[in-house]
Amino acid sequence: MAATFFTLGDGSPRAVLGIRRRNDGTVQSIPDAVADGDTVGTQLNGSGSVRFLGVDTPEKSFAQPLGGSQRLDGVPWEQFLTNPFAPGLPGSGLDPLLIEHLQLRVGSGAAANHYRHAVAGETALQTFIQNDIVALGQTPEQFAFFASFSYEVFDGFGRFLAFLNRNQPDPNVPGPRPLSYNERMLEAGRAMPYFIWPNVNPFREATTVANAVPEPRTANIIAETGTLKRSRDFVKDARATGIGVFDAVDPLRFEAFEVRYLGRGEVPSRAVIDLSRNDDVILRAASYFTIPHPEDRLFIPAEFIPLFAARGWRLEGFL
Repeated sequence: MAATFFTLGDGSPRAVLGIRRRNDGTVQSIPDAVADGDTVGTQLNGSGSVRFLGVDTPEKSFAQPLGGSQRLDGVPWEQFLTNPFAPGLPGSGLDPLLIEHLQLRVGSGAAANHYRHAVAGETALQTFIQNDIVALGQTPEQFAFFASFSYEVFDGFGRFLAFLNRNQPDPNVPGPRPLSYNERMLEAGRAMPYFIWPNVNPFREATTVANAVPEPRTANIIAETGTLKRSRDFVKDARATGIGVFDAVDPLRFEAFEVRYLGRGEVPSRAVIDLSRNDDVILRAASYFTIPHPEDRLFIPAEFIPLFAARGWRLEGFL
Protein backbone atom coordinates (compact mmCIF):
# COMPACT_ATOMS: atom_id res chain seq x y z
CA MET A 1 0.00 0.00 0.00
CA ALA A 2 1.32 3.41 -0.91
CA ALA A 3 2.14 5.85 1.87
CA THR A 4 -0.47 8.52 2.58
CA PHE A 5 2.21 10.84 3.94
CA PHE A 6 5.67 11.35 2.50
CA THR A 7 8.36 14.00 2.29
CA LEU A 8 9.86 15.95 -0.58
CA GLY A 9 13.57 16.31 -1.15
CA ASP A 10 13.68 19.36 1.13
CA GLY A 11 12.07 17.37 3.95
CA SER A 12 8.66 19.03 3.83
CA PRO A 13 5.76 16.59 4.49
CA ARG A 14 3.06 16.01 1.87
CA ALA A 15 0.06 13.69 1.54
CA VAL A 16 -2.16 12.05 -1.09
CA LEU A 17 -5.83 11.83 -0.08
CA GLY A 18 -9.02 10.58 -1.68
CA ILE A 19 -12.58 11.90 -1.58
CA ARG A 20 -14.30 10.96 1.69
CA ARG A 21 -16.24 7.70 1.72
CA ARG A 22 -19.61 6.83 3.25
CA ASN A 23 -20.00 4.20 5.96
CA ASP A 24 -20.74 1.60 3.28
CA GLY A 25 -17.41 2.32 1.60
CA THR A 26 -18.76 4.17 -1.44
CA VAL A 27 -17.31 7.54 -2.40
CA GLN A 28 -19.34 10.61 -1.46
CA SER A 29 -20.66 12.92 -4.15
CA ILE A 30 -18.78 16.18 -4.58
CA PRO A 31 -21.67 18.21 -3.04
CA ASP A 32 -21.60 15.92 0.02
CA ALA A 33 -17.82 15.98 0.37
CA VAL A 34 -17.42 19.76 0.00
CA ALA A 35 -18.58 21.42 3.21
CA ASP A 36 -17.88 24.99 2.08
CA GLY A 37 -15.47 26.99 -0.03
CA ASP A 38 -12.42 26.11 2.04
CA THR A 39 -13.20 22.64 3.43
CA VAL A 40 -13.42 19.27 1.71
CA GLY A 41 -13.96 15.81 3.18
CA THR A 42 -11.05 13.47 2.44
CA GLN A 43 -10.12 9.84 2.95
CA LEU A 44 -6.73 8.41 3.89
CA ASN A 45 -6.14 5.95 1.08
CA GLY A 46 -2.68 4.82 2.01
CA SER A 47 -0.53 3.94 4.99
CA GLY A 48 1.32 6.07 7.51
CA SER A 49 3.42 5.89 10.65
CA VAL A 50 3.11 7.24 14.19
CA ARG A 51 6.24 8.38 16.02
CA PHE A 52 5.73 8.26 19.79
CA LEU A 53 6.00 11.53 21.68
CA GLY A 54 7.99 11.74 24.89
CA VAL A 55 10.10 8.62 24.31
CA ASP A 56 13.06 7.50 22.22
CA THR A 57 14.11 3.92 21.55
CA PRO A 58 17.36 2.58 20.08
CA GLU A 59 17.74 2.42 16.32
CA LYS A 60 17.91 -0.91 14.47
CA SER A 61 19.22 0.78 11.35
CA PHE A 62 20.33 4.25 10.39
CA ALA A 63 22.45 5.77 7.64
CA GLN A 64 25.95 6.86 8.61
CA PRO A 65 28.97 8.48 6.93
CA LEU A 66 30.96 5.30 6.24
CA GLY A 67 28.22 3.93 3.99
CA GLY A 68 27.47 0.25 3.51
CA SER A 69 24.86 -1.55 5.59
CA GLN A 70 22.67 0.72 7.68
CA ARG A 71 21.90 -1.95 10.26
CA LEU A 72 23.48 -1.22 13.62
CA ASP A 73 24.64 -4.83 13.89
CA GLY A 74 26.66 -4.50 10.67
CA VAL A 75 30.38 -4.00 10.25
CA PRO A 76 30.18 -0.34 9.07
CA TRP A 77 28.41 0.80 12.23
CA GLU A 78 30.69 -1.29 14.41
CA GLN A 79 33.69 0.41 12.81
CA PHE A 80 32.12 3.86 13.01
CA LEU A 81 31.13 3.72 16.70
CA THR A 82 34.54 2.37 17.63
CA ASN A 83 35.87 5.88 17.00
CA PRO A 84 33.45 8.35 15.35
CA PHE A 85 35.77 11.22 16.28
CA ALA A 86 38.69 10.19 14.07
CA PRO A 87 40.02 12.95 11.78
CA GLY A 88 37.82 13.37 8.74
CA LEU A 89 34.72 11.88 10.39
CA PRO A 90 31.80 14.16 11.36
CA GLY A 91 32.20 13.50 15.07
CA SER A 92 35.60 15.18 15.06
CA GLY A 93 33.87 18.55 14.80
CA LEU A 94 31.78 18.21 17.94
CA ASP A 95 32.28 20.30 21.06
CA PRO A 96 35.38 18.98 22.91
CA LEU A 97 33.48 18.47 26.17
CA LEU A 98 30.76 16.54 24.35
CA ILE A 99 33.42 14.36 22.69
CA GLU A 100 34.92 13.71 26.12
CA HIS A 101 31.48 12.58 27.35
CA LEU A 102 30.84 10.34 24.36
CA GLN A 103 34.31 8.78 24.52
CA LEU A 104 33.07 6.83 27.53
CA ARG A 105 30.61 5.02 25.23
CA VAL A 106 32.60 4.35 22.07
CA GLY A 107 34.60 1.23 21.38
CA SER A 108 34.14 -2.38 20.42
CA GLY A 109 30.58 -3.64 20.72
CA ALA A 110 28.90 -0.22 20.89
CA ALA A 111 26.88 -0.77 17.72
CA ALA A 112 25.93 -4.33 18.65
CA ASN A 113 24.81 -3.09 22.06
CA HIS A 114 22.54 -0.52 20.42
CA TYR A 115 21.08 -3.09 18.06
CA ARG A 116 20.31 -5.56 20.87
CA HIS A 117 18.39 -2.93 22.80
CA ALA A 118 16.58 -1.84 19.62
CA VAL A 119 15.35 -5.39 19.00
CA ALA A 120 14.26 -5.70 22.63
CA GLY A 121 12.27 -2.47 22.35
CA GLU A 122 10.63 -3.59 19.13
CA THR A 123 9.67 -6.93 20.72
CA ALA A 124 8.24 -5.20 23.80
CA LEU A 125 5.97 -2.96 21.71
CA GLN A 126 4.82 -5.89 19.60
CA THR A 127 3.90 -7.74 22.78
CA PHE A 128 1.95 -4.80 24.20
CA ILE A 129 -0.10 -4.51 21.01
CA GLN A 130 -0.72 -8.25 20.72
CA ASN A 131 -1.82 -8.41 24.35
CA ASP A 132 -4.25 -5.55 23.75
CA ILE A 133 -5.78 -7.37 20.79
CA VAL A 134 -6.32 -10.43 22.99
CA ALA A 135 -7.67 -8.38 25.92
CA LEU A 136 -10.25 -6.72 23.67
CA GLY A 137 -11.23 -10.06 22.11
CA GLN A 138 -10.55 -8.69 18.65
CA THR A 139 -8.75 -9.73 15.52
CA PRO A 140 -5.98 -7.60 14.01
CA GLU A 141 -8.53 -6.51 11.38
CA GLN A 142 -10.88 -5.23 14.09
CA PHE A 143 -8.23 -3.67 16.27
CA ALA A 144 -7.66 0.09 16.10
CA PHE A 145 -5.34 2.62 17.70
CA PHE A 146 -6.35 5.79 19.52
CA ALA A 147 -3.95 8.69 18.89
CA SER A 148 -3.65 11.85 20.97
CA PHE A 149 -1.84 14.67 19.22
CA SER A 150 0.06 17.65 20.57
CA TYR A 151 1.45 20.95 19.30
CA GLU A 152 3.33 19.24 16.48
CA VAL A 153 1.16 16.79 14.54
CA PHE A 154 3.82 15.70 12.02
CA ASP A 155 7.56 15.36 12.07
CA GLY A 156 9.90 16.13 9.18
CA PHE A 157 9.43 12.63 7.75
CA GLY A 158 5.65 12.88 7.40
CA ARG A 159 5.00 10.72 10.46
CA PHE A 160 2.26 11.51 12.94
CA LEU A 161 3.56 12.58 16.35
CA ALA A 162 1.28 11.25 19.05
CA PHE A 163 0.62 9.42 22.26
CA LEU A 164 -0.78 6.09 21.11
CA ASN A 165 -3.03 3.58 22.84
CA ARG A 166 -5.53 0.90 21.98
CA ASN A 167 -8.92 2.21 20.90
CA GLN A 168 -11.33 1.31 23.68
CA PRO A 169 -14.66 3.16 23.36
CA ASP A 170 -15.78 2.09 26.84
CA PRO A 171 -12.99 3.09 29.25
CA ASN A 172 -14.01 0.36 31.71
CA VAL A 173 -14.66 -2.60 29.39
CA PRO A 174 -12.98 -5.08 29.37
CA GLY A 175 -11.20 -3.21 32.17
CA PRO A 176 -9.63 0.17 32.79
CA ARG A 177 -7.82 1.36 29.69
CA PRO A 178 -4.07 0.93 30.19
CA LEU A 179 -1.47 3.64 29.88
CA SER A 180 -0.38 4.74 26.42
CA TYR A 181 2.24 2.66 24.66
CA ASN A 182 4.56 5.63 25.15
CA GLU A 183 4.35 5.27 28.93
CA ARG A 184 4.28 1.49 28.91
CA MET A 185 7.60 1.48 27.07
CA LEU A 186 9.08 3.76 29.73
CA GLU A 187 7.66 1.62 32.53
CA ALA A 188 9.18 -1.51 30.98
CA GLY A 189 12.55 0.22 30.67
CA ARG A 190 12.55 -0.30 26.91
CA ALA A 191 12.57 3.40 25.98
CA MET A 192 14.49 6.46 27.07
CA PRO A 193 12.50 9.59 27.89
CA TYR A 194 12.70 12.30 25.25
CA PHE A 195 10.68 15.23 26.51
CA ILE A 196 10.48 17.88 23.80
CA TRP A 197 8.68 21.10 24.68
CA PRO A 198 5.79 21.84 24.13
CA ASN A 199 4.70 18.32 23.11
CA VAL A 200 4.43 16.86 26.62
CA ASN A 201 2.17 17.68 29.52
CA PRO A 202 1.49 19.98 31.14
CA PHE A 203 2.78 22.23 28.35
CA ARG A 204 0.73 20.61 25.56
CA GLU A 205 -2.50 21.57 27.33
CA ALA A 206 -1.82 25.32 27.21
CA THR A 207 -4.14 27.44 25.10
CA THR A 208 -1.25 28.95 23.12
CA VAL A 209 2.40 28.09 22.67
CA ALA A 210 3.35 31.37 24.36
CA ASN A 211 1.25 30.44 27.39
CA ALA A 212 2.99 27.06 27.51
CA VAL A 213 6.35 28.68 28.38
CA PRO A 214 6.97 27.96 32.07
CA GLU A 215 8.02 30.67 34.45
CA PRO A 216 11.71 30.64 35.39
CA ARG A 217 12.53 28.74 38.60
CA THR A 218 9.50 26.45 38.31
CA ALA A 219 10.84 23.54 36.23
CA ASN A 220 11.12 21.01 39.06
CA ILE A 221 7.82 22.08 40.59
CA ILE A 222 6.13 21.34 37.26
CA ALA A 223 8.11 18.12 36.72
CA GLU A 224 6.90 16.74 40.04
CA THR A 225 3.23 16.87 39.06
CA GLY A 226 0.84 15.00 36.76
CA THR A 227 1.79 12.71 33.91
CA LEU A 228 5.27 14.22 33.61
CA LYS A 229 6.06 13.05 37.14
CA ARG A 230 4.63 9.61 36.36
CA SER A 231 6.80 9.23 33.27
CA ARG A 232 9.88 10.42 35.13
CA ASP A 233 9.17 8.00 37.98
CA PHE A 234 8.92 5.11 35.52
CA VAL A 235 12.43 5.92 34.30
CA LYS A 236 13.82 6.27 37.81
CA ASP A 237 12.33 2.91 38.80
CA ALA A 238 13.69 1.19 35.68
CA ARG A 239 17.17 2.52 36.40
CA ALA A 240 16.94 1.56 40.10
CA THR A 241 15.95 -2.01 39.25
CA GLY A 242 18.39 -2.32 36.34
CA ILE A 243 15.93 -3.32 33.62
CA GLY A 244 15.79 -2.69 29.88
CA VAL A 245 18.02 0.09 28.65
CA PHE A 246 19.34 0.38 32.21
CA ASP A 247 20.33 -3.29 32.36
CA ALA A 248 22.89 -3.75 35.14
CA VAL A 249 25.14 -5.93 32.98
CA ASP A 250 24.65 -4.48 29.49
CA PRO A 251 23.07 -1.00 29.65
CA LEU A 252 22.42 1.02 26.52
CA ARG A 253 25.68 2.80 25.70
CA PHE A 254 24.52 5.43 23.20
CA GLU A 255 21.15 7.13 23.41
CA ALA A 256 19.21 6.92 20.16
CA PHE A 257 19.42 10.64 19.41
CA GLU A 258 23.19 10.44 19.86
CA VAL A 259 23.40 7.74 17.21
CA ARG A 260 21.25 9.87 14.92
CA TYR A 261 23.25 13.08 15.16
CA LEU A 262 26.53 11.18 14.82
CA GLY A 263 25.16 9.31 11.81
CA ARG A 264 23.95 12.49 10.17
CA GLY A 265 27.19 14.31 10.87
CA GLU A 266 25.29 17.00 12.74
CA VAL A 267 25.59 18.69 16.11
CA PRO A 268 22.80 18.57 18.72
CA SER A 269 20.23 21.24 17.93
CA ARG A 270 17.82 21.44 20.87
CA ALA A 271 18.62 23.47 23.96
CA VAL A 272 17.77 21.90 27.29
CA ILE A 273 16.32 22.74 30.72
CA ASP A 274 17.11 20.75 33.85
CA LEU A 275 13.84 19.45 35.32
CA SER A 276 15.57 18.48 38.56
CA ARG A 277 16.22 22.13 39.41
CA ASN A 278 14.20 25.28 39.94
CA ASP A 279 16.63 27.65 38.26
CA ASP A 280 16.34 30.04 35.32
CA VAL A 281 18.93 28.47 32.99
CA ILE A 282 18.58 27.16 29.46
CA LEU A 283 21.65 25.19 28.47
CA ARG A 284 22.99 25.16 24.91
CA ALA A 285 22.29 21.98 22.98
CA ALA A 286 25.81 20.54 23.23
CA SER A 287 25.60 20.64 27.04
CA TYR A 288 22.66 18.25 27.40
CA PHE A 289 24.93 15.59 28.94
CA THR A 290 25.66 17.83 31.94
CA ILE A 291 22.17 16.85 33.07
CA PRO A 292 23.08 13.24 33.90
CA HIS A 293 19.64 11.64 34.05
CA PRO A 294 17.58 11.62 30.82
CA GLU A 295 14.27 12.08 32.65
CA ASP A 296 15.54 15.46 33.88
CA ARG A 297 16.07 16.89 30.39
CA LEU A 298 13.42 19.06 28.76
CA PHE A 299 14.55 19.77 25.21
CA ILE A 300 13.65 23.14 23.66
CA PRO A 301 13.67 23.49 19.84
CA ALA A 302 15.77 26.43 18.73
CA GLU A 303 12.84 28.35 17.24
CA PHE A 304 11.24 28.67 20.68
CA ILE A 305 14.28 30.03 22.53
CA PRO A 306 13.17 33.68 22.03
CA LEU A 307 9.89 32.89 23.83
CA PHE A 308 11.81 31.58 26.83
CA ALA A 309 14.21 34.52 26.82
CA ALA A 310 11.26 36.92 26.77
CA ARG A 311 9.78 35.10 29.79
CA GLY A 312 13.03 35.67 31.69
CA TRP A 313 15.01 32.48 31.16
CA ARG A 314 18.77 32.95 31.03
CA LEU A 315 20.71 31.49 28.12
CA GLU A 316 23.91 29.84 29.32
CA GLY A 317 26.76 29.02 26.97
CA PHE A 318 25.08 30.43 23.85
CA LEU A 319 27.19 32.38 21.40
